[in-house]
Amino acid sequence: MTQLKRFLLSIALVIGFLSLTACDRQKTASFKIMSYNIKHGVGNDEVLDLSRAAAIIKAQAPDLCGLQEIDHFCSRSDSVGQIDFLAKQTGMKGSFGKFMDYQGGQYGMATLSAKPIANTKVLALPDGLYEPRSAIIQEVEIAEGCTILFVNVHFDWISGTDGSTSRMNQAKALIKYVDTINKAVVITGDFNCRPDSPTMQYFYAQGFEFAQKGADNLSFQGEKKSEIDHVIYRNTSNQFISVKNITLLSEPIVSDHRPLVTELEIAY
Repeated sequence: MTQLKRFLLSIALVIGFLSLTACDRQKTASFKIMSYNIKHGVGNDEVLDLSRAAAIIKAQAPDLCGLQEIDHFCSRSDSVGQIDFLAKQTGMKGSFGKFMDYQGGQYGMATLSAKPIANTKVLALPDGLYEPRSAIIQEVEIAEGCTILFVNVHFDWISGTDGSTSRMNQAKALIKYVDTINKAVVITGDFNCRPDSPTMQYFYAQGFEFAQKGADNLSFQGEKKSEIDHVIYRNTSNQFISVKNITLLSEPIVSDHRPLVTELEIAY
C-alpha cells in the first residue's frame, strides 16, 4: 500500500470513528435538580412553617430535589409526615430515607421527583458520631432511553478530625455501592464539608466533577457561613453530563441553608 493510500485510509478511519461517536451522543436532555436542607421546616425566625419551603420548591419546579433534615411524624414538627406534605404541595413523588427513630416518628432525608423512578435504594452509611446516616440512591429516567443515578446525601456534621474521618468513611461506603452500577451519577446534598476537604477531594479522585458555584458560594448561612452544599457528577462512556447553570437562591429566613439549584444537560 502506498504512503498516500495509508494516509487516506487513516483519515477515513478517524472520520468514521468521529461519526460513530457523534451518533452515540446525538440525543440530549436537560434537567433541573435542587438540594435544600430545610431544617425540618424551622426558619431562622424560629417559626415552624413547612409551607414556605414547599413554595420555594414549587416555584423552582425541579425535576429532582434532594431534601435534608426531614421529620416523619415527629412531635417537634406537629407529627406531620413532611415528605407527604411536600410531595402533595409540589405535585411530585416523595421518597423518605430514615436515619433514626425520633420523637414518636422518624428523622432523616427525602427526595422529590417529577421524573419516573426505576429503583430506590436507601443505603445505610457508617454511623456519624452522634447520629446514624443513610443516602437515597435512585435510578431515574431523565428521558426515554436515558436513566441515571440521582443520589441525595447528608454526611456527618461533627467538626475536627473525628468528623472528617466519619465523612470519609461515609463517602467510601457510598462510592462502593455506586461503582456497582454503570450509569452516570449526580450526587447532591449537605456534605458538611468544603470543596478543599479530604472527603470532597476523595470524590474528585474517584472521577467526579464539581459544579462550580462562583463567588456567591456560601450555602450555609448560620453563624459560621460556609460552602458545604454541593453538586458533583460523574460520566460514563456513553452518558455525558454538563452544567448549564448553578445558583444559590437568596432565601435568608426559611432555613439556615440556601436552596441550591442546578440546570444540567446529558448527552447519551
